[in-house]
Amino acid sequence: MRSERKNGFRTVFFLLSAVLLTLPYQGRTDEFSPRIHIVTPEWEGQTHNDGTGFFFEILKKIYEPEGVRVSWEFANWNRSLNLLRNGHADAMPSVWKEDADAAGLKVPALPLYIEYTVAVFKKELFPDWAGQNSLKGRSVVWYRGYDYHLRNPLKGIIMHRMEIPEEGNLWRLLDADRVDAFIDSRIDVDRYVDTHMVDTVVYRVAPLWGQKAYLAFSDRPSSMKLMHIFDKGMARLLASGELEKLHEKWQVAGFNASAWEQPGEIVLESP
Repeated sequence: MRSERKNGFRTVFFLLSAVLLTLPYQGRTDEFSPRIHIVTPEWEGQTHNDGTGFFFEILKKIYEPEGVRVSWEFANWNRSLNLLRNGHADAMPSVWKEDADAAGLKVPALPLYIEYTVAVFKKELFPDWAGQNSLKGRSVVWYRGYDYHLRNPLKGIIMHRMEIPEEGNLWRLLDADRVDAFIDSRIDVDRYVDTHMVDTVVYRVAPLWGQKAYLAFSDRPSSMKLMHIFDKGMARLLASGELEKLHEKWQVAGFNASAWEQPGEIVLESP
């Protein structure tokens, strides 16, 4: 049964590739430069300053076979969005569609990956954890600009919330009992747990939801061709199984090829 599902996904994505190849480009050819310049925060395991990392490797495997060179620069989240919005870069990884829409950016048809959001807390504080509703009335922290309180399924849940700069340390606040819980992406939490030997007897990492995260593009004519190349390349990586291997290589948990097919932005299956 698993083999049949896998073959089904491959068929779907091969068909998607064929469709994408027939789509017309918008914008004149002379407006396109064979380079994609990425602006991004520097995320451990995902975007390293030497050009390695989960996101960078995916993008190189998509663009370099098409003769498009990948370059990059680093800035914090808000500055990265502003640089992209003002046309000083071509694209930025790991952006939710609602954020891209609000900033006037474009997104391709397929997401870059599925970003799982988790809550982290001391088990003794939540002995009867029942999902996001358990956060009602609790003190919760996350990184500034992430605005989890505005997201479904957390929207409408009243919490005593605080935000800290990205260079801050969520774990220290939790360890010092200054907050009841923090919210962050699973990819970052898993890496911290592995590298810092976090005591899983004391702490729990609980899934909240999964959401499609995109490579967001600036709103200019050249982005149409870059997005076309992205969709074609992502379909190829999914169909060949190479994307799953990249998840394994960079220890990004929760890969499920069917999530790329699901309608809407929220992925309901628990990671």
